Amino acid sequence: MHTQINRRTATKVKDGKVQRKNRLRPTGQDGYVLDRESPGRGCHHVISKRDIFSFIEIIPNWQRFSERLERIVLASNGEDADGEYAFYHREETGAIYLRAWNDELWTETSTAFFDAHQLLFERLGVSYDRSKNGVACRFTEEQARAYMLLHVFMHELGHHHDRTHQKHLDTTKGEDYAERFANSRFDELFPAYVRVFGDPTQGKKSAR
Repeated sequence: MHTQINRRTATKVKDGKVQRKNRLRPTGQDGYVLDRESPGRGCHHVISKRDIFSFIEIIPNWQRFSERLERIVLASNGEDADGEYAFYHREETGAIYLRAWNDELWTETSTAFFDAHQLLFERLGVSYDRSKNGVACRFTEEQARAYMLLHVFMHELGHHHDRTHQKHLDTTKGEDYAERFANSRFDELFPAYVRVFGDPTQGKKSAR
């Protein structure tokens, strides 16, 4: 029996209310801090810090999109979201949070969310079953990693670029922009992703 959770990318942009932990200022060559929290009991991170660094290297125009990005956090499990974005008004900086997953990797989403992402899930080779209560998806480790990097991370990066450059203050417009940002870059990123990480539909991750 799988654990039923309703995974999604977060639709809420936090306006400066997030409490920072550990280091407060961007550090390192790229100007941001990369942190890792404990995933929580019965959960694990499907991506690593090394995965983040490797993925960033294949994102075109990363320096422009990540301007004023303060933190990237491998965060604890959050059953209502796969990722979140926080914007700090005072410093005009942002932070991306990528949530840990339940160990079983089963997820149950609403039908509406699945339908909006069906092409993405099928491109990644994710197995799924529809029911009257929603859609149960069975990810492999490789598929979960690809989904988190190619879609969730890019979606939250879209929120960051939106808030620091496009200035959409309306939540709905910001969500639409972030989703378009991620979806429009999938085809461009996927071949490079496969070269670096391996094909998620084949269940093998390349040696790096």
